[in-house]
Amino acid sequence: MSRFVSIGLWALIACSSSTGQIDTANNGKTKPPPPAAAGPSASAGHSLVWADDLERVLLVNAGLGGASSPAASTPTRVWAWSGTAWSVLDSVGPPMRNLAGVAYDSRRKTLVMHGGTYDLGRSYAETWEWTRASGWRQFTGAGPGVRDHTQMAFDPVRGRAVLFGGSGNDPNVAFSDTWEFDGARWERVATTGPVGRVHHAMQYDPSLQRVVLFGGFTPGNPGLGDTWTWDGTRWSALPPSTTPRTHARMGFHRRLDRLLVLGGFGTSATGVGVISRGEGGWSALAMNPEPSARYLPDVAYDVKRDVLVLFGGGDPNGSALYADTWEFDGVTWRRKTGN
Repeated sequence: MSRFVSIGLWALIACSSSTGQIDTANNGKTKPPPPAAAGPSASAGHSLVWADDLERVLLVNAGLGGASSPAASTPTRVWAWSGTAWSVLDSVGPPMRNLAGVAYDSRRKTLVMHGGTYDLGRSYAETWEWTRASGWRQFTGAGPGVRDHTQMAFDPVRGRAVLFGGSGNDPNVAFSDTWEFDGARWERVATTGPVGRVHHAMQYDPSLQRVVLFGGFTPGNPGLGDTWTWDGTRWSALPPSTTPRTHARMGFHRRLDRLLVLGGFGTSATGVGVISRGEGGWSALAMNPEPSARYLPDVAYDVKRDVLVLFGGGDPNGSALYADTWEFDGVTWRRKTGN
């Protein structure tokens, strides 16, 4: 059982491993691993990023968030979205975890992942990096330590991955510190700013040239509807506040030139409940059809194809998880995979 229960709605892990097996019907020879599934497993708490060098949206930690968990040693897979199908780029990563801080360093062409959680007794403190050429490697320097329910976003102007918030060994305590990672070292760069929180959303806004943080909640307190920007030195509140929302995700839609928040708890929308950030603050972006209501999906913008890609999430009204893929061109949502 995952740590979701202790501070809101924690995600469990569900995936399968792919080790070779002895085929007794084939003269005892080792048969190859079974072929990968047609697409990622239903998930909540996974992460999507855009890899500009590969010209693909990448997905890590698919298969998490369900009612049962695989072995804790099940490796992380890296999936890539072509616009029509998912394919596995790497299946021998570190042990799977959800609710980690994940970002893509576009300067170094490297996926960065810190922390994450498997269950109440197992959260992670390491930083891992992945490239298509070299696969996974563990960063061995000091860093934020045990951290889950956190968020990370990459600032391409400053060449830093920015991590804020999350929780650690005590799920009832949320961190309020800010860390940055440039590939060579982690640095704790701020201890003031937004109140400590979990299940918030973060994204870099190229129009503002700032990392933007929205929503989430402090354990034991109501949800938050505040917005903050990080300039590399300090956090600044960006008014006005809006309806509190937790377990949501944020993406920047280049065609609309706006930040979008979607999914999570706190919205009265019957669908995914997209809100858009303009000069006057957040406002609903109504459309039909749209993906169903869901918590902890994730999104990333496909720059080559000029669409926002969404995968998975959990049903806020039940226990179902989704394995569907949607794209949003700024006007219309289109389901690409799943029922």
